[in-house]
Amino acid sequence: MRPTFPTAPRRERHDLVNLRDNENPFGGPHRHYPDNGNDDLVAAYIRALDVVEPMPDGPRWRWGPESVLITRGAADGLDLVFRTFFEPASDAVALTPPSFALFDELATVYRVARVPVPLRGERLDRLDVGRLASLPVKGVILCDPGNPTGTCLDRRDVLALLDAFDGLVVIDEAYVECSGRVSYRHLIPEHPNLVVVRSMSKALGLAALRLGAVLAHPDLLTALRKTRLPYALPGPVTARAVAELARPASLRGRIEAFTGERDRLAAGLAGCPGVGRVFAEAGFVTVEGEHALADELWRAGFDTLPEPMGWPGHVRVSVGRPVDNSRLVAALKGVPAREPATGVRKPTFRMARGAVAAIRGRGLQA
Repeated sequence: MRPTFPTAPRRERHDLVNLRDNENPFGGPHRHYPDNGNDDLVAAYIRALDVVEPMPDGPRWRWGPESVLITRGAADGLDLVFRTFFEPASDAVALTPPSFALFDELATVYRVARVPVPLRGERLDRLDVGRLASLPVKGVILCDPGNPTGTCLDRRDVLALLDAFDGLVVIDEAYVECSGRVSYRHLIPEHPNLVVVRSMSKALGLAALRLGAVLAHPDLLTALRKTRLPYALPGPVTARAVAELARPASLRGRIEAFTGERDRLAAGLAGCPGVGRVFAEAGFVTVEGEHALADELWRAGFDTLPEPMGWPGHVRVSVGRPVDNSRLVAALKGVPAREPATGVRKPTFRMARGAVAAIRGRGLQA
């Protein structure tokens, strides 16, 4: 199938008069269709990622529009993967519950059979690699860092799965910038069956723009572009995103401030009545706790998520402003809230994770 609409930059970039797109020349400032390729946004996004996230040692792959597809958030990227690569009422996909509920919803919508292979380990960070690799499925979809688990998968298991499984391996990395680990996108040159889905809504703080990305081998992205709707991204949105991504040092500062506050919240929750283990490697904090814990927080004025993604015995808490996080912890402890310290140097990823791990050796997972 050939795409009906061009994915190349607008013809004006080649000094051509555009008389093919049926635009109104008497329209206002938004009369032109946006570029389908989004080359400028792809370049800005990759430059920003190289600053805000840890980089692997050794040579790096040259990223470009042929290997990066900008989408309307990570959810749009996942939807494209299902529409493009899975045959309705024929193919099957392996999922690793507890995991992101959208995986199940998309499989249901596109009539793709689901094969659950639950996560293992006390921290639900281990894969049953042997079973996953032996299943007669078209692909495996992972969430790392996990939502709702709040933990990162054991890297050894992910690498073993990539070596053992020939089908599609999709990794939702919506929260990877919060984890301090190296993205799996750097393994795509060695594993052309790997698809990495990213979000600009979480750690980058661009949720209102509704942008994400699919990073994959050029052959896979060529297939995705054939099923993608034309002119998917509004011009004002991409322009705003390019401007935001042009300040990667500022973005990194936001991420470090966020992860530092996440770790402070996790440490505070670890000492609260009714709270068991705490998991805080993603862009939120998940705690062991019954529905009554969420009810107590609701009465105190905080809306949290009990039984996140259908996971009983847990509550997911988003990271709020420092003053709100202090009030939340104080409400659970039944003591007056204390204002968080200000003027303290923001921790780096490594400092933040190490600091939280040292606060409470008993069960605090960070």
